[in-house]
Order: sequence, then structure tokens, then C-alpha cells
Amino acid sequence: MESGLGTRGYVGYGALLLVPPIVQFGLPWVLGRQMPELAYYLMLLAALMASATALVYSRTSAFDQRTVLCLALGLLLWVIGMGNAIANSDAEQNLISTYVYFVSYGLPLLYAAVATRDEPTTRSRRLVDGALLVLLVILCYLGVRDLQDDHGFLRSQYEPWVALAFDAENALLLMAFLVRSLAATDEREYRTFRTVTIFLGAYALASALHNHIEQLTGSAIVGAMADALPTMVFIFLICLLHGYRKPGAFELADRIWARRLAASFAPGILLAAIFALSVGVRGSQGVLGQLVLALAMLTYVIRVVQTQFWFAATRDRLAEALAAVERVSLLDELTGIPNRRAFENTLRERLRESMRDHKPVSALMIDVDRFKIFNDSRGHLDGDAALKAVARLLAGTLRRPADFIARYGGEEFVVLLPNTAEDGAQVVARRMNRSVYDAALAFDLGIDRRVTVSIGIATSGEIDAEGLVRRADDALYRAKANGRNGYAAAVERPVVSSP
Repeated sequence: MESGLGTRGYVGYGALLLVPPIVQFGLPWVLGRQMPELAYYLMLLAALMASATALVYSRTSAFDQRTVLCLALGLLLWVIGMGNAIANSDAEQNLISTYVYFVSYGLPLLYAAVATRDEPTTRSRRLVDGALLVLLVILCYLGVRDLQDDHGFLRSQYEPWVALAFDAENALLLMAFLVRSLAATDEREYRTFRTVTIFLGAYALASALHNHIEQLTGSAIVGAMADALPTMVFIFLICLLHGYRKPGAFELADRIWARRLAASFAPGILLAAIFALSVGVRGSQGVLGQLVLALAMLTYVIRVVQTQFWFAATRDRLAEALAAVERVSLLDELTGIPNRRAFENTLRERLRESMRDHKPVSALMIDVDRFKIFNDSRGHLDGDAALKAVARLLAGTLRRPADFIARYGGEEFVVLLPNTAEDGAQVVARRMNRSVYDAALAFDLGIDRRVTVSIGIATSGEIDAEGLVRRADDALYRAKANGRNGYAAAVERPVVSSP
């Protein structure tokens, strides 16, 4: 429970837990008469209080709303079952409907355990889940209807098997909630499932002792003590909900296996519940039993289709988002044209195509003349505006969809021209020089008092990507050495053979 509770709080919880056994054993002694049904009234009252407490906390932000609401509903079904048992307490056996309510108590909890955050929570989904829970309750009733006698009571020879079925249900719920608590991804989810897991563990133990210990020991006193345990467990749940109502320390554990298991066991558990409850649906149930079973299977299929459709839609949205992120990551933030990373990816592709098709690819390395002086004299804001204008002008000179321009870095740009020999690249370079020059972007210290660019040209031969860029860069320096505002082609280097 919360770390700041203090000794007084724990003492208070302990005193509250002692109230049920004190009342159960002390009240008959004070009144001087036997009260065999008192334990069951105390169970009913404690379960009703626990259900009300869970309902109250489901309307707050203390716990996961869906899980605690399912807990409140399950406890309410348990209360109805106990009320039904008390109403027929004059008989030595319980009505079949009583057992149906007790089994049904676990169905809302089962739904809470399998309904992960990875699944949709639309209105149609809730309707399908609600219909499936109702059909499971009907299947439960039809499955045990043949176990009743002519008066609707469970035959005594089947009581041990029904008790074992309760044990199996409690164990299944405990394991499901334990996995969900281990798979929690935030503090509130962990706190919610840990609280319910602790309760389910205590309830499974108390229920097993209550249902079996008197038959195993033959002692009425031990049986009476076991009758007090369920009541104490429901009071214990109230204490848990109150004690864990505030956030505490939480560290996300690296339990990928638990998260994967929690996401994958939902369909299996629901299908297992349908088959388990349909085992008792025999031919004696007639058309009704087969119809309910078919409807349950159909509803389950609809639920799976809803989940798969939602996952497919989510996958498509994620793919679109990743593609958008990838596109943004390949664009230069300032100029809006592709960046160096995009250029390097495209260069490798263009060179592979060039080698495959035996066609040349040319690269143009472009630099804004005297840009450092421009920045120093005009400021970086004007420098950024000039770079954006130059990028727009250069991109506007490209005529083919396959032509590619990118910002290489700083004031440098690079262009790839697939299926273009050196003479064709020179045509594009002249066009680029003219476009930037004619735009007359003001620069007092520039050539003819305007912004200009210098361009180096290299055409692929038997060279790699790095070699092509290096040759274009060398040609750029030659263009600058020749007076700027022009272009130069790379000089072919002679092949020197080793002796």
C-alpha cells in the first residue's frame, strides 16, 4: 500500500479485518443462540460493500476505470448469487442459478484481463463485448442445467466437481491478472492490476478453503472458521482499494515477454471460455443450446475481426506517419529541398542504374560565391533568405523528373543528372549560372553587385560515389579560380600503370 500510510493506517486496516470473525463468533455467544446463517449474511454485506467501493473508485482517476468497473460488476453478480443462496437456505442444496451467478462473477473480470490498451474501445466494440458476456452467462446456465434435479437444485454428486470448477476459474483469473500487472506500462495500470491480483490471490485461497476444508477435515469448527475467510477477503479488498488509491513509485520493468503475452492471450482465453462453458451443452438442450453456442462463436469472430481491422488501420496509419517522418528527415529545413542524406541515398541508386544501363550520370557541385562575406556584411537572416532564393532558382532550371537537387551543406548545393554526359551537364550548368545571375539578388560586394554561383561538373566513369563527388568538388575549385560566376568540368586523370 502507499508508502505514506503510516503505522496507524495499517493498524486500522488490521482492526477492520478482525471485525467479521469477531461478529461471526461473538454475536451468537452474546445472544446465547446458534446463528448458522450469520456467516453468509456477513459475506453478502462485505461483498456488497466491496462492490460499492470499487464502483466509487471507478468514477475517479485513482485506478483504471474499466478494470475497477468490471471488478464492481463481478462482485455484484457474486452478491446476487449469495443472496439467492440465502433466500433458499432452508434447503440442503443450492439452486443451479446460484452457481451460475457465482461463475458469472468471473466473466467481467475475465473481460478486464483480456481488454488491453492495444484494442479499440469504440461503442460497437463495447456492444460486441457485452453481447459476448451475456452469451457466456447463458452458456454457463445451459451447461449446468442437466446437473439439477427436478426442483432445480444441484445434485449432491456434482458438488465436488462444481467446487473444482470454481477453483479453476479463480486460478485462471489470478494468472491473467498477474500477467497484466507484470506487463503494465504506467503506474496507474500497474497499481490497478496489482490491487486486483492481490485480491484474486487471497480470494482463490479463501474460496478453496471454504469449499473443501470441511469435507477434507470433517470438522465443523474448522468449517466455521473457513466461512469467515471470504468475508475477510472482501474487507481486505476495500482496504487495498483505499490503501492503493494514491500514486506511488513505479519503474517500468523490461518485461517484453509479459507485454507480448498479455497482448496475445486475449483471443485464446475468450475462446477457451466459450469451449469450457459449452462442454455441458448436450443434445438435451435442443436447438436453444446449439443456437446460443453458434451465436457466441459468431460474436467471438466479430470481436476478432474488429481487432484485426483496428490493428490493420493502425498499422497503415503508422506506416503513413513513418513515411512522413522519413520524408521530413530527408529534407533540408531551411531551403525545403532534399538534404545531404537524401543526396547520398540517391547517388548510390543513380550509380547502380548507371552501371546497369551503361549510361552516364553527371554531378554538379554548386557554391554561392563569396557567401561568407555576404553573411558578414548583410547578416544571417539575409543570408538564409538568399540561400532559399538560390535553391528555388537552381531547382527551377531542372527539366526532367529524374533530375535531383539537394543542399550539400552551408552554401553548397549538389545536382545529379542521370543519363547525362558532360556536354549535357554543361548546358544545365550554363542555365543555372544565368538563372541566378539574372535574378539580380542584391550583393554589393558580389560580382556585378549581385549573388552568383560557381559550378563544378563531373561525369561518372569507372569511379565510385565518393570519387564522383570529389571530382565535382575539384572542378568547383577550378571554376572559382577562373573568376567565379561560371562552371568548369573535371579534368580526366591519366591512368598510371604499376611497373
